Amino acid sequence: MPDPILMRQGSLGVMIATALAALSFAMLRRGSHAHSVREKLPPDLQSWRALDGEEGIDAITWGNLRELFKARGYTFWSPRRDSLMVLPTDTDIASNGFGYAPLLRGMDERSPLSNLYSFSYPHPSCQAAQAADGRSVVIRVLAIGKVGRRHIDILKIAGRGPYSLVTWNHTIPLLDLIDFEDITFGVFPKVGDTLVAAYDGWAENSLGDVLDMILQCLEALGFVHGMRIAHQDAFKDNFLVQWQPESLKARAYPVSRPRVYLNDFETAVMFGQDVPIEDCVCTGLPHGASFPGPEKYRRPIPPEVESGKPYNPFKLDVWQFATSLQDFKSNIPEVDNTLELLRNPDPLLRVSAYEAMATIANVVAMIPPYALAVPPIVLSDV
Repeated sequence: MPDPILMRQGSLGVMIATALAALSFAMLRRGSHAHSVREKLPPDLQSWRALDGEEGIDAITWGNLRELFKARGYTFWSPRRDSLMVLPTDTDIASNGFGYAPLLRGMDERSPLSNLYSFSYPHPSCQAAQAADGRSVVIRVLAIGKVGRRHIDILKIAGRGPYSLVTWNHTIPLLDLIDFEDITFGVFPKVGDTLVAAYDGWAENSLGDVLDMILQCLEALGFVHGMRIAHQDAFKDNFLVQWQPESLKARAYPVSRPRVYLNDFETAVMFGQDVPIEDCVCTGLPHGASFPGPEKYRRPIPPEVESGKPYNPFKLDVWQFATSLQDFKSNIPEVDNTLELLRNPDPLLRVSAYEAMATIANVVAMIPPYALAVPPIVLSDV
């Protein structure tokens, strides 16, 4: 049995080390050194997001912050090329609970395990790092000055606090908020993969694997919608998965299932609980603090958004999600019809995320597991 005195001493040591790191970080934030570092950083969110326009400038920019974050207990991953970062070879790693790799493909440099040692950022305002206890995290610039505060407010409600402990909540957890001068950084767990890899790629997932992920995505949207939060960028690349189960390669029914997380709430909007649901509307294209103007918006747009009139952003979420799955087919009429309904051009005909989840879940529950141990159908002409 562990000695309780030694355990308390160990805990005290961790507390002291954490306090010293925080004190060191605070000292670095003050004075001329902090101002000198701040002058080397982008002035606003749009400038930070646009860093990938020049080779290596993103790594140089984050390099100015390396010592500041090291004092806080975070070791930056090393830039490799373009948008790729890798775990430094001399850095320890421990499970963070959000990324795993089945042993189906081994543990060499070409296996899915190696994906947990690399990070290809979606935009330059993200930086992979290793926490002091070995957990892999992603640090993101959330706000500069007053711009981006809505993003933080939403994450504080959905990604922290009591709601973050609810099983239905798939919002990626907000582990830490760090202020430096006028910049606020958010720290998130590094999650294994994206839903994009679930089919039509390297992963040999069964239809059952993919349907489980789709159900979790609908549950994720249904929960935040219940909190009066609309994501407004709910395409499949913003859903992260702990691992790809590859039941077809394993040739076995999976005992455990990967959890899906909803990521990137920059375009999200939040309404008060006292606002009537019919008054929860938006106009114009979804936008975020770091997004360029509407002329460079590259996502698909449903008719109600193009009209310029007020629209229901919750119906936009389900349309975006189902539209990103238009190349997927289950060959189960009730499932395919429900997904088709979610991307109907008429928002009045779209059901809610929870209704779609309940319909598909009831259908899947009636199908023997072995009948779902088949490849999903990928439509190549969409």
